Amino acid sequence: MSSDGSGPWWSFFGGRGSKVGVPRNPNILTVLRVEQATNLVKAHRGVLQLNGLTSITPTVAGVLARYRGVLFLNGLLTLPLQVATRLAKHRGPLYLGSVQDLSEDAREALHRNPQIHYPDRDSYEETDKVENPDGM
Repeated sequence: MSSDGSGPWWSFFGGRGSKVGVPRNPNILTVLRVEQATNLVKAHRGVLQLNGLTSITPTVAGVLARYRGVLFLNGLLTLPLQVATRLAKHRGPLYLGSVQDLSEDAREALHRNPQIHYPDRDSYEETDKVENPDGM
């Protein structure tokens, strides 16, 4: 195999020549390092699907929140408060289709952003309306 980067890994990681490999299809990632997240946020265009991730660190969540587009994180199973708080800053549609057992604080952080979609959001909105009928 040549050392000029033209081997199979070059094409698998998108031919970018980056020291921090990011595959052309980031949806296959099961772990995301801060450097990879930074590269994705800078270089990726269109819908960013990272459904292979089952958890992320608060730092990675903060980096991903800076992405300017549709973001799918449907593989995340849990969302600690620090991660939820950082993801809540995302400016664009964010889909968290597999999140289970959100703490009340994490749910409240996500709920403040109407573009974040997660299971039972509608029932949370109904509960919020009943508890605060005047919207206060």
